[in-house]
Amino acid sequence: MGQYSVPKEIRDLRPPGTMVKKQGNKYYAYQRSSTKVKVAQEDGTYKWKTLDKMGPCLGSITLENGFIPNAVSESEEAITVLDYGNYAFSKIHSSEVFQELDLLFRGKMAIKIYVAALITFNEGFTYMTDMSRKYSESAACMFYPGVSLGYESLANLYEYLGRHGKVVDQFEQRAINTSSHVVGIDGHVIACASEKNDLSEFGYKHSKLNAPQMNWICVHDLVKDKPLASQFINGSMPDKSSLKQLFNRFVFANTHFYVDRGFNTDDDKRLMSLEGSTYTVPMISGRNDYSDVYGKLKFDKRRWFIYDKNGYSSIIYYSEYPGEGKVRYIAFKDTTRESAERKMYCEKIKRGIKGYTEAGLNAAEKDFGLFLLETTEQSMAEEVFNGYKSRWGIETYYNYVDNVIDFNALYQQDYCKTQGIGFIVQIAGCIFSEMKKSLINQNETVRYVMDEFRGIKSVNEKGRWTLHNITKSRRSLAEKLQFQTGKVLW
Repeated sequence: MGQYSVPKEIRDLRPPGTMVKKQGNKYYAYQRSSTKVKVAQEDGTYKWKTLDKMGPCLGSITLENGFIPNAVSESEEAITVLDYGNYAFSKIHSSEVFQELDLLFRGKMAIKIYVAALITFNEGFTYMTDMSRKYSESAACMFYPGVSLGYESLANLYEYLGRHGKVVDQFEQRAINTSSHVVGIDGHVIACASEKNDLSEFGYKHSKLNAPQMNWICVHDLVKDKPLASQFINGSMPDKSSLKQLFNRFVFANTHFYVDRGFNTDDDKRLMSLEGSTYTVPMISGRNDYSDVYGKLKFDKRRWFIYDKNGYSSIIYYSEYPGEGKVRYIAFKDTTRESAERKMYCEKIKRGIKGYTEAGLNAAEKDFGLFLLETTEQSMAEEVFNGYKSRWGIETYYNYVDNVIDFNALYQQDYCKTQGIGFIVQIAGCIFSEMKKSLINQNETVRYVMDEFRGIKSVNEKGRWTLHNITKSRRSLAEKLQFQTGKVLW
């Protein structure tokens, strides 16, 4: 057996995917990659041989402190406790997100994007000045050692993602091509705290935000419940103009679009009808088509179906009216919503709220629980209604972005960096989607699982990283979710 210049107790402390080299009296871990090459034999045949290639230095190793990433100073203040549970669990169940990134961004760039998104998913929106610290305090620095997330490095990443749009567009186009082709498109307002942002304008939510705004428009897979593409646009630009920008970037073929009334324009409907695609959009009161359908409105009680999804049940009556070409107008009466709106109206009458009267109740009855949709889909009315109701998925996603990631205001001036930040948040949304999918049959929410596992720490004890703070409830949850919590990690 050959003699090693590096003692076994030091080699045992190296992170996965690294090799150890001795320099002077110190030991350093280097990134290792393996490639297979053909080697000619004396008899003229070839054999495959695995060659190890040494990459950059990722950190040092000592018996006292174990592996010390470059991001952490080897001093008395070296970090000895890492956030482990939530990072390990989310890494395991979002491996598909990293694989998708690695297909186009490759290597170090894919790792940096994924780690930034993983931190965003676990910590919420993280300012550029804090990202490196969050990385050093989490198990991400062990899973992916040597990732530079300092202010300048992160600024360069955001700049790259925003300025080199071709590879980002390729990534998002691939996501669109492999989607369910049932998508929702909507905009989300982000307040801008910077006075000189390239995208901020006073928009329609100025009175509420008391600040200029940017609009973040997203494409969302309503079946897979996953973000597909996104783009920041000028804060004063309406939905009808923002859709054109998306269609300038991407090709949507044989896609069913479910959008809100802000996209009910001739130009938008033309775009959503290209390449064999169809759309469903609410009708707008005051227009001729709305007045015509509303005037003819009558429900045949023999035409109904039951809607029962996500804990909400209702009998839905419907009636159809032909439009021009492939256009159909379908009226739906949601009886559960009808009862709720009638009750609310009656309560306002009792409270004496101005504008609510018994005479007004009779006039409002026709509108309670009413949905008037314009569609070019040729499927059954029930499928059109179910598809439109699934559009709630994009609202749920925006709620997650707004309240969990806390991405509702941004202090950033540069156009390209702003687009790059939006892409990182989008990838964090993809991680959230994969997490929800992994828990769909477990009767557990992503937030609860992450909050529980956040308490599991990795502690450096005499050079070995071990798990601590595994309470009875956390161990029980880990066993239920088949999450390994072995004592010694590295």
